[in-house]
Amino acid sequence: MALAATAALQGYVFRETDGSPPRRPMTVELVQQARSAYRQTTRPDGAFAFSKVREGRYGIRARFNDFVVVEDGVTVTAGGPNFAAVMIPKRRAGTGAAFGTVRFDQLAARSDREWQKKVREASRLAVSGDPTAAARLYEEVLAARPQPEVWDALALLYFQMRRKEDAFQALENAIAQDPKFLFPYAHLATIYLEERRYKDLLAVAGRALLVDPRWLTAHLYLAEAQAGLRETEAAGRAAQAASELVRGKAPGPHLLLARIAWDRKDCPQARLHLNRYLALNTSARALPEIQKSLHLLKACSP
Repeated sequence: MALAATAALQGYVFRETDGSPPRRPMTVELVQQARSAYRQTTRPDGAFAFSKVREGRYGIRARFNDFVVVEDGVTVTAGGPNFAAVMIPKRRAGTGAAFGTVRFDQLAARSDREWQKKVREASRLAVSGDPTAAARLYEEVLAARPQPEVWDALALLYFQMRRKEDAFQALENAIAQDPKFLFPYAHLATIYLEERRYKDLLAVAGRALLVDPRWLTAHLYLAEAQAGLRETEAAGRAAQAASELVRGKAPGPHLLLARIAWDRKDCPQARLHLNRYLALNTSARALPEIQKSLHLLKACSP
């Protein structure tokens, strides 16, 4: 029986706050079938390197102790090179600690063991594929102690259940309760982008930037909205600002800058940014839309 091909996988973990490495070493895991197949600790600069990884698709997650901070996907191929830039998302507005100051109501909720038990059970039900039961339990805990994180989680379940208006209201409830909690803005923006509601996307990106002018994700959604509205120059400035916020470490801005350059018929810049995107996110090379872009750029002149 032939042995499975192996390859190296390199990458780094960085903070969305400013592109800096994690403040403490983190454990990076490659996961298959819900089990950790490979594990390594980041270096002080946030870098990691796996020397022999079997070909295949993996979940990649960075955690601190038992808390999973971020989870994504990565494809490892024997042809290589394989690289993954893993971004720790910014949860709260500002440039300080990722989790910010704990409010009194949050402290009370965290000390309520029965409440916390129900939140964990709702999360388990959501992951196990029972969104209706999970939503009912989230609704119960929100009636007892409303918290923005729970409103946000409930909103995602509502979308999964095609209860769109309830989902929008849950996200607005999360924002109203804690405007500095950033995830609800991102979830609203994701939906508007998928539905090509560019004016709504522009509005929610603007709201987010008023709360945190240095949030990479909001600058990216602003650029997406402007590109969708054919405001190409403004979109390019917003995408460039997003990249500079994290010192060029994030793949996403480069892909958007490549699209904007393509719209301008600027082939050299489109190639430059697409190649940079793929250098930071090699897994994307196999995607049909990326293959199509590479083919078009190959034939593009000058």
